[in-house]
Amino acid sequence: MEFKDRDAAHHFFSFYGFLAGFEVVVAHVARTSAKKKNNEIYKQEMKCHRYGKQSKKEEQIELADETLLREASNDDKAKRKTNVQVRTDCKCVMVVKVIAGIWKVIRLDLEHNHELSPKDRNQLFSGRKYMTNMEKGIIRTLNDNNIPTRKMIAILSYLRGGLTALPYKTKNVQNMRTKINREVTGNDMTQAMEYFRKRKMQDSTFYFRFQVDNDMKVKNIFWREGISLKWYAEYGDCISFDTTYMTNRYNLPFAPFVGITGHAHTSLLASKIDQDKAMRSAIEKVFPNSKHRNCFFHIKSKCYNKNLRCFAVNKGLPEKFEDIVYFSVTEDEFEMLWQGMIAEYKLEKNKYFNKMWETRKRIIPVYFKNDFFPFIQSTGRSEGTNARTKKIVDTIKNKEEIEDNFNKQKMPKEIQYGYTIEQQAVELYNRNIYIKFSNQLRQTKMYKYKETEKGRCFERIRKYIVLTDLTEGCEEFSCICGKFNKDGILCAHILKVIVEEEINKISEKYFIDRWRKKEKKFHIPKDIDGNATHELLRFNMLSRKAALLTSKGAKTKEGMQYLDEEFERLNKHLDFLLEEKERQTTLVITEQSEIHHDDGGSISNNVGEIVILQDPKRIQQKGRPKNPTRLKPLVEQERAKMAKAAAKKNKKQQQTSSKPHV
Repeated sequence: MEFKDRDAAHHFFSFYGFLAGFEVVVAHVARTSAKKKNNEIYKQEMKCHRYGKQSKKEEQIELADETLLREASNDDKAKRKTNVQVRTDCKCVMVVKVIAGIWKVIRLDLEHNHELSPKDRNQLFSGRKYMTNMEKGIIRTLNDNNIPTRKMIAILSYLRGGLTALPYKTKNVQNMRTKINREVTGNDMTQAMEYFRKRKMQDSTFYFRFQVDNDMKVKNIFWREGISLKWYAEYGDCISFDTTYMTNRYNLPFAPFVGITGHAHTSLLASKIDQDKAMRSAIEKVFPNSKHRNCFFHIKSKCYNKNLRCFAVNKGLPEKFEDIVYFSVTEDEFEMLWQGMIAEYKLEKNKYFNKMWETRKRIIPVYFKNDFFPFIQSTGRSEGTNARTKKIVDTIKNKEEIEDNFNKQKMPKEIQYGYTIEQQAVELYNRNIYIKFSNQLRQTKMYKYKETEKGRCFERIRKYIVLTDLTEGCEEFSCICGKFNKDGILCAHILKVIVEEEINKISEKYFIDRWRKKEKKFHIPKDIDGNATHELLRFNMLSRKAALLTSKGAKTKEGMQYLDEEFERLNKHLDFLLEEKERQTTLVITEQSEIHHDDGGSISNNVGEIVILQDPKRIQQKGRPKNPTRLKPLVEQERAKMAKAAAKKNKKQQQTSSKPHV
C-alpha cells in the first residue's frame, strides 16, 4: 500500500488494530542525516502495543499485582496500586518508508502471540494529532462548562458520524482537558491582547483599549462587545457595576458595567479592569446628570460582620434593623425610626451604625424611591457576571431572542383574576414583566383602603398613601412607595385603587416602553446583526453535512475517490479565501488598535509590529476568599455559639459549687 504521509499510514494501521483487537504504537523512527532535509523522518516502524520483552522490574510489579488480586478475593479492601503494560514480545509490525515522495509499506507482519480484543474502544488510536482545531475548540468550550469527558466523546463522535469515526480515544480527550487547565503561554496581558484581536476579527464593532505606564506595564483595560452598544442605547438609563471583585494575581478590580433588558435580564454593557478606585469622581465627570447610588447590600453586610455579637445579644435588633432600612416609605419615617432604634439599643457610640447614618443618602433605599433602579437593591447583577463574563454576551443574546419569540407565539391560557387591566398587561408587557405586574395585582387582596378626599386621596391603613386624579381621559396616580418611579410598573397600592374604583383601562403612559413587547413599543429599535453565527456553531452544522457525504462516499470505491479529490480541491480553494479574509481583517484591526500611555501619548499597533505588554505587579496571595454567607443565619449561629459558651460556663460553676469544702 501507499500513503500520502506517515500520519495517514499510522491512521490506517491504527484503525486496522481497532478492528483486529490491538493497540498500535510507534516503536521507532529513522531520520535523514542530510543537512538539506533538516533531519526529516524518512522511515517509521509501528508495532503491536505488546511488542518487546518484559523487564525484570515489570515482572516484579506484575507478580505483586497478581498477589494483590488473589488477596482481593478474600479482602475487599485490597487494591491494585500500579498498572504496567503486559509485554509478550509480539512480532506484529508494519514499517513504512518514503520513496520518491510517497510513503510505502516495506515490511509487514500481522501475526500475534496473545489474545486480541476486537473493537475494544481503548485500542483505537493514540495521541491528539488527529484532533482538528475545531474539535480542540469544542473540547475547550465543553471543558469551560464542566461537561464530563464521556459526554464530550459522545458529542465529538456524533459530529464525526459515529464512534468508530472518531480517530482518538477517551484518554486523549482527558489529556487535552489537562493541557487546557494547565496552559499558560506568554504573560497574561499578551494573552488578553491576543484574545481581543481575535474578537475584533470576529466582530468589527468590538472595542478595546489598554493603558500602560512607561515600562509598558498594563494599568487599565477596557473592552466592549459590539452588541453591547445596542443594549446601552436601549437600556443605558440604569447601570450597575461592582468593583469589589479583585483579580487574584494583580489586585485589580474587575468592574462589569451591567444593564437590565426589556425582559428584566442582565445585559453586559462593558468590562474594565482598573487600578484606579476613584469611581465616584469618574462617574461625576462622565455621567454628570446621573444619580449615583452605592450598593446597600455590601455596606449592610459589613455592618453585620463587624457587629455580629451586638446583633446576637440584642433580641429583636436584626428584625427592627431590616424593617427600618427596607420598608420605610418616607425619609422622615426612616430617620425617626433609626434614631429610635439607636436610642433603644444604646448604639450611639457604634461607629458602623454612625457611618451608615452619615452616608444614608447614598445607600438607604427610601432616598432613591423616586429614581429609576428597576428590580435591583444591590450590585448582585454585576457580581453574577464576574464568573461568566466570557460566555455571558452570547447567553444574554440567546435568552432575549427566546423571550421575543415566546411573546410573539404564546400568551397565558387564561388570566388569573379576570380584570380587564390584567388583559391589557398581557397584551403589552413582556412575559417576565407581566409576571411582576401580576404579583402586584395578587397583593391587592391583602390591602384595605379608605377614601379620605373624594376622587383625590386614598390611604392603606397604617402606611401607604395614593394620590389620584380620576378625571376621565387623564387618570393620574402617585403612591408614596414610589414603585412606579423606581421599577417602571404600578404598585399594588395603586392597583388596589384601580380595582376598587372599577377602572377598566390603565393609561398607556404607565406601560413604559422598555418593558413592552418588541412590536408594541412606541419606538421599535433596529436590529444590529453582528457576528451572525459563531465559528463553533458553523463547524457543528458543516460537520453533520460532511459526515453524511462521507457516509455516502464510503459505500463504493468510486464514491470515495471522487470525494477525496473534491475535498482536496475545496481545501485549496478555502485556504485562498481564508488567507485573503485574514489579510483584509488584519489591516482593519491594526489601523484601529492603540495602546495609551500615562502621559497621554499612544502607540499605534501597525501591521507586523509586535507590542510586548508587561503584566502589572503581582501581589502575595492570602488564600482562597470565603464563600458569601447569608446574614441572618450568621446572627443565629453567633447566638448558638454564645448559648453554648454560657452553658459550658454554668456547668463548670455547678461542678465547682458541688465540691465539699474542707
